[in-house]
Amino acid sequence: MLTYAIQKVGYDYQQTDPQGATDLIAFVTAIDGFPWKEQHEEWDEQQDGPLPALVLQNEPAQRELWVTALGYQGSWSYQLQAVSMQMHKGFFGKGKLERNAEVVNECTRGELDRLCELFCDGQYEVFDREVARFVQRDRERDA
Repeated sequence: MLTYAIQKVGYDYQQTDPQGATDLIAFVTAIDGFPWKEQHEEWDEQQDGPLPALVLQNEPAQRELWVTALGYQGSWSYQLQAVSMQMHKGFFGKGKLERNAEVVNECTRGELDRLCELFCDGQYEVFDREVARFVQRDRERDA
């Protein structure tokens, strides 16, 4: 089951307000209806704590997609964090579950919608490949 939460300016980094069950259409509607401009203005005044975010969650799959709108210049761009729990080999070949987070520094609304669709459909293999491609693009852009 998919759920989502919101994180507003002034919250602690791990603090969110659960919003309940969701699907792709409801989550995209929440992105459109979130007060990004007002929240960014408040953050500009405080200059402290996390930026506002919406968090799409699939708890059974131990996955989250954090979405933050960035500077408005005719349209918003978005920063994403794809969070998952993944098995990593430890000492003596024993696996250990560890938190993995990939950050996409900037993507368009179309790219965001595509990633949300993959996440909501549970297509995590394709989702992970797309996120890795965007992360690589960010690295090349920053080089």
